[in-house]
Amino acid sequence: MPAGAGAPFSVGDAVGYGWNAYWKNVAPMLLITVVILVIQFAVNFIGSATRSTFVQLLFMIIGWIVSMILAMGLIRASLAVVRGQTPEVNMLFQTEGLGPYIVASILFGIMFGIGLILCIVPGIIVGIIFMFYGYLIVENPTLGPTDALKRSQELTKGKLGELFVFGLALFGINLVGAILCGVGLLFTYGITAIAIAYAYRTINGETVAPIAP
Repeated sequence: MPAGAGAPFSVGDAVGYGWNAYWKNVAPMLLITVVILVIQFAVNFIGSATRSTFVQLLFMIIGWIVSMILAMGLIRASLAVVRGQTPEVNMLFQTEGLGPYIVASILFGIMFGIGLILCIVPGIIVGIIFMFYGYLIVENPTLGPTDALKRSQELTKGKLGELFVFGLALFGINLVGAILCGVGLLFTYGITAIAIAYAYRTINGETVAPIAP
């Protein structure tokens, strides 16, 4: 498929797939989410427990790097689901492509931040355009950060409206999870990741594993 010629994409299909595939893999996906939250809490707690400004700064940096690794792990697990594989906790600790992912995240963060300053809407557009860079790097660890951002831009070209509605749908799902005393986020976190993985592979013209009955 030529660059920028993304395949047809349905918001309903993506959200429905994310929901159904998650519940077929609820045990490992829930465990993965819990492990992510526990690790992040532990790092933040240790960093805040000291009065040393240097140590706090050090743990802020460590915490940020750890969050990058865990974010890649969740992407890796969600991609495993859409390939028909079983997600595993050890996927959280694989670091292939970490360098490009960190650089791409920094670049994305700068563009997103500038976009939000410019009346918010440009930031939303930036978020949509580059929403797949992490999935691209996890699937292609040797892909450079700027190449991943460029490829995401190509994939989302002409689909900003659909992907905006998709983003609203995912926001609504997570909002419901947050309303349920926050406990629901333990589930909606994974549902969202799988739905995005489905959207990514579909738009990229790749096959998605059917959900076993």
